[in-house]
Amino acid sequence: MGIRTHRTKAIAAAASAALVVATVAVTAAVPAQAATSHTVKVKMSDSAITFSGGGSSTANGVTTLHAGRYHFHVVSHSGDHILQLLRFKNGYTAQQAIGDFTKAFQGNVPAVRRIDNGVVFRGGADAKPKHPGDMVVVLKPGQFTAIDQNGDAVAQLAVVGHAATTSLGQHTGTYTAFSYGWGVSKQLPAAGTVKVTNQADQPHFLVMQRVKDSTTNAIVRKSLAKGGNGNPPWLLKATADSGVISPGTSQLMSYDLPAGKYFVACFWPDYFTGMPHFLMGMWKLVTIG
Repeated sequence: MGIRTHRTKAIAAAASAALVVATVAVTAAVPAQAATSHTVKVKMSDSAITFSGGGSSTANGVTTLHAGRYHFHVVSHSGDHILQLLRFKNGYTAQQAIGDFTKAFQGNVPAVRRIDNGVVFRGGADAKPKHPGDMVVVLKPGQFTAIDQNGDAVAQLAVVGHAATTSLGQHTGTYTAFSYGWGVSKQLPAAGTVKVTNQADQPHFLVMQRVKDSTTNAIVRKSLAKGGNGNPPWLLKATADSGVISPGTSQLMSYDLPAGKYFVACFWPDYFTGMPHFLMGMWKLVTIG
């Protein structure tokens, strides 16, 4: 299905290019204790990701933040850019990830498993010219990497100290990823801030794409039965999506969409089969507004 399939390709391509430089050693002084909520402006271009404000400080190519809750306001002056925050664990390296991302989105199960076991995904936000993206996440101490899923830019973050809060803050709706399914709150805003939570055992990301109001579950199933290829006629243009989030993590995301019916899905490759999750039933039709 043509629904946001470029997104999966973008993740793989960006990771392969950007993670080459993601092994920079991080050594930074601890900044002064920050407040419980901070806003950091993230400027994204084809060649760079830069952070400013919110108590951040940058030296030798590394931006240092005090652990805590951050509102990342993502802006782009040219092109569509997608911020993704991640960190490595269990001895997995950027060099290993370079080849694995491409293989994973081609359905290679061992590559999917190495990524799922070796990377913690902490969410992201999409930004276009005159349409900034916003996300809120609580960061604990560690070394993080920021990549552009639609480009080659990469940046390093050193998160130090201790988080003063574990709360993400206020939101007006919820999307919860389960194993091959979605749970949503009774009320979902057309414009506002929602909480996206991963309660499954694999990484997931939220994709929302507007569809015709006449779209039914039976119509979607018929399209999926054809293998998910092509652009079905019930798709419309309006979209919003979160970054990839690992099991047990959450982010807030903000969007401003036309009210109506939306196809909600995840396209992450499955740990057991390598298939995109939406082809395994991880989709839902919802009405927002």
